[in-house]
Amino acid sequence: MIQDTGSASMMSDQQLIGLDQAHLLKIEDNSELLGQKFQCHHEVLIPLAKLIRQSEKDGIPLRVVSSYRSFEQQLAIWNRKYYQDILLNLRDGSQVSSQELAGKERVDAILHYSAIPGTSRHHWGTDFDLFDAGAIDQGYQVKLTEQEFSEQGPCANLHQWLEEMMQDYGFFKPYANDLGGVACEPWHLSYQPIAQPALKEFPQQLLRATLEESDLGGKEFVLPRLESLLQKYVYRINQD
Repeated sequence: MIQDTGSASMMSDQQLIGLDQAHLLKIEDNSELLGQKFQCHHEVLIPLAKLIRQSEKDGIPLRVVSSYRSFEQQLAIWNRKYYQDILLNLRDGSQVSSQELAGKERVDAILHYSAIPGTSRHHWGTDFDLFDAGAIDQGYQVKLTEQEFSEQGPCANLHQWLEEMMQDYGFFKPYANDLGGVACEPWHLSYQPIAQPALKEFPQQLLRATLEESDLGGKEFVLPRLESLLQKYVYRINQD
C-alpha cells in the first residue's frame, strides 16, 4: 500500500472542484511524454513521465486518453448525457437510451461512469484514463470499456502491466473493483500522494454552492441527496 504523504500540495478549494487551473502544467510535445498533449498537476509530471518511459521499454506503450477536466468541461459532458438522446453505458455492460429514463433514474444511470461536475478526480490533475497504443490498430476508436481491458481485449497486457508496476511510481486504480459506486474502470489511474489528501480536503460546501448556481441537468434530483451521492460515488474507492 502507498502511504499518504501529507497535504494535496496546497490545492485550493476552487482547484479541487475544477474552477482554477493554477496547480496544473500544460504538456505539449514533451519528448519525455512522447509528444502527448494534456494537463496534469505539476507534481505528477515526473512520476507519470517515468511510468510512460518504463512502459515503452517494456513494449506496452501507454497513452493518455483523458487527464485534467475543468468544472465546465465536466458540466458539458454531464448535460450532454442528461439532455440529449444518447446511449448510456451501465455497469452490467448493457446500454439504455437516456431520454427513456425519468429524471432521477437518468441521473443514477449517468453516475455509473460520469461524475457530477465538481466531483471528478480529473479536476485535480492527478488522474488519467489510459490505453495501450501498441495494441490498437490504426483508426481504432478507443471506447474505454471493461471488454477492452479483459483477457481477450486489446489492453489486456497493459492492464496486467499496470497491476505489477503502478505502485512503484506512486499510482493506483481507484475504480479497480466495483464497490457499488463508480463502475469498474481498469483504465483509470490516479497519483496517490496527491489524490489521497485531495479527497480528504474535498470542499463539500463550495461544491453545493457552485452546483446551486450552475445549469446542471437534473439538479433537482442531485442537490437533495448530494451528501449520500458523494459518499457513494466520490469517497467509495479502492484505496490501493
